[in-house]
Amino acid sequence: MRFENKVIAVTGGTSGLGEAIVKAFAAEGGSVFFCGLLDIEGERVMHETSSLVGTTQYVQADVRDDAAMQAFIGHAVAYKDRLDIAVNNAGISHTAARFADHDLDTVNDVLQTNVMGIWHAMRHQIPQMLDAGGAIINIASILSRSGAGWMAPYGMSKHAVVGLSKSAALDYADMNVRINTVSPGPMQTPMFERALEDIGGDLEKFAGGIPKTGPASPDDVAKTVLYLASDEAANVTGANFIVDGGVSTG
Repeated sequence: MRFENKVIAVTGGTSGLGEAIVKAFAAEGGSVFFCGLLDIEGERVMHETSSLVGTTQYVQADVRDDAAMQAFIGHAVAYKDRLDIAVNNAGISHTAARFADHDLDTVNDVLQTNVMGIWHAMRHQIPQMLDAGGAIINIASILSRSGAGWMAPYGMSKHAVVGLSKSAALDYADMNVRINTVSPGPMQTPMFERALEDIGGDLEKFAGGIPKTGPASPDDVAKTVLYLASDEAANVTGANFIVDGGVSTG
């Protein structure tokens, strides 16, 4: 019950890691507002969390739209006139190709979603935390730490997520607003399944590699997110937590 009476906003909460994060916060008493683009998935997550001690509320919102993010955060804040925690998880990938072969529209869409989506969200989250403090966790990737062969737009976007998170953490370190990043390795999610299809199921071609123990459960990665959101991480800001089963240590 670490998050009883806490108001939490999660972007991209209708599947994969975002869904696991929503459910984990609700299981510990949080009041969780989450957004996505697919109403049927949002309603499913609300139904599956209805028996948990916390509460969940789905709001359709596109992270690429600054006004939509303002409205989404405003909806969460209106519940108890505050925002305690935010997790910016929404993101997209793309098909594999060499650098110069990536379509420019695809590159722009990845950057608008993965980078500017977090920028828009944080721009409205941070002011709501300045009075009482808060915690923001942004989701990057192990591809934020190295080159990403055949996945340059995605890798570039995740480097940017870590960079903007560290910069914002410095800006608000003296105002009790903690901003950290979690960089997962491969997880058993719909995005991972689509990536496998794209490379014909050949795990040796998977960007960043696969841990010896296989893809992680999103539930396990969510535990790191909850740690960073909790009082246990009160002195942690500007950090990038790698959660990848050791695959990037080689």
